[in-house]
Amino acid sequence: MLSSYFKPSVLKNIAAKTGTPVYVYSKALFLKQISSYKKAFRALDPLFCYAMKANSSGALCALAAAEGFGADVVSGGELYRALKAGFEPGKIIFSGVGKTPAELAYALESGVLFVNAESFEEVLALEREAVRLKVRAPLSLRINPDVDPHTHKFITTGKLGSKFGVSFEEAQKIYMYAAESEHLEPVGAHFHIGSQVHSAAPYALAAGRLAAFILKLASRGVNLKYADVGGGWGVKEGGEMLSLAPLAKAVADVFQGTGLRLILEPGRSIAAPSGLLLTKVLYRKRGGHKNFIVVDAAMNDLVRPALYGAKHPVAMVAPGRGARKVYDVVGPVCESGDFLAQEVTLPEPAIGDLLVIYSAGAYGFSMSSQYNSRPRAAEALITGPNSWRLIRRRETYQDLIAPEL
Repeated sequence: MLSSYFKPSVLKNIAAKTGTPVYVYSKALFLKQISSYKKAFRALDPLFCYAMKANSSGALCALAAAEGFGADVVSGGELYRALKAGFEPGKIIFSGVGKTPAELAYALESGVLFVNAESFEEVLALEREAVRLKVRAPLSLRINPDVDPHTHKFITTGKLGSKFGVSFEEAQKIYMYAAESEHLEPVGAHFHIGSQVHSAAPYALAAGRLAAFILKLASRGVNLKYADVGGGWGVKEGGEMLSLAPLAKAVADVFQGTGLRLILEPGRSIAAPSGLLLTKVLYRKRGGHKNFIVVDAAMNDLVRPALYGAKHPVAMVAPGRGARKVYDVVGPVCESGDFLAQEVTLPEPAIGDLLVIYSAGAYGFSMSSQYNSRPRAAEALITGPNSWRLIRRRETYQDLIAPEL
């Protein structure tokens, strides 16, 4: 039960000291998820690169770095955050479809493990930056294995027709080009089939195709060191991640004994259960046949329900006193899509009661915005049974206009 990591007394104390809405993370649960990966893949000794897009909080990233994890970054800003959080440059991989020349140069100057390129034109841009900097650029290609993970269309990334990666046919041409370049060093191959994948079968299929391709490259004189199978392992809303045993077996069956160093990029499965959004009841109202609870958190704080149709469990911090009813939990933003939960059954709350939105540790704060000129929420980290600390202050009205000229 996730609730066991978030004691009501601690949540009340956080709300009283920081105000609401506030994101609250559990150090113990975050480290438990990391430990689960280490144990499940112990026989393979992979490099884990924490996917920072899930949650790039410096405090959480520092925990991952201290556990020996590397980082998967998808922008210059994430690379900056990764270095500041203490990730070793040689354990950072730089992914993403649209890296700018400045970002490619930043990656090379920082000494990242490799750049995951996603097009031939990007490889040429990387080569130009390597020439300018007089270095040899470590290169991996993100290959689209054309595997359907059967997840939400917005988070399916391994099918041909998506914007991600290149086909095996194009990848072969790019690797042969890179092998002849004085300023490119092909070192790895990568796929990422999507997020919220609940079966190891798509990974096994994609891994088999990737391994066969790597062997084919070796027969042509291009010997790679790394096989990166991405992330995306499923975690149910309101629970911890699925057992990792099937995933570990699927990739071990393919890569064990090949001499390739395996890389995995867990993000959401670690961060999602480790955080919740704490919010306060402002009003109760009825509209037509619906009952509404209006809270002080909104879609700018947590956009996943509106964007993906995500169904986050909702609970009251204190036991409810009123009769149980079916509610939509909505926020103050002027959009009909501004809801955090729909048709959830709760005891009728009183004004000022606290609600928790579970499984909000990934793509919660990291996707939040200042829409409607709402300052972004604070973040707190529970560090012990009764201890916590603020890890990001709440934004102010002054922060809203600080960059304006």
